[in-house]
Amino acid sequence: MAQVKRQSILIVEKQPNYTQLLVKQVIFAGFRPLVAVTGEGGIRKAIEHHPDLILLELDLTDMDGLEFVSLLKEKPHLEKIPIVAMSIFAYMKTPAVLGGCNDFLQKPVRMIELMGHIRRLLQENQPPRKASNLASSPVRPALS
Repeated sequence: MAQVKRQSILIVEKQPNYTQLLVKQVIFAGFRPLVAVTGEGGIRKAIEHHPDLILLELDLTDMDGLEFVSLLKEKPHLEKIPIVAMSIFAYMKTPAVLGGCNDFLQKPVRMIELMGHIRRLLQENQPPRKASNLASSPVRPALS
């Protein structure tokens, strides 16, 4: 039987307790977690594993989260990876989105809200379906 590849989520977070919480939620939701505690480590993991999505704490120990985003977006094969920025500071939302993040959540993050954002961004980032797949989809008549 062919094994289905689980989508991976890179968690770049400096707080061990928060990292553990995020890892548990990501696994529970069926994703494969990757973890980095520094921006540099996150860039290396992104290059090595090409995750499907990144959860990014903006206040990292070795670099600003927006610097992380800038470095990531310079790499053509990584530039399209969706990034959810997280911070305890609500005022970071505008700089995060203008800096290239796809979404922003204020900490403490409600896990059900986080999973909704993750699923939406992953769905938006899926390549368009091929015409052959569309042809085999059942067509339902429109109701008037």
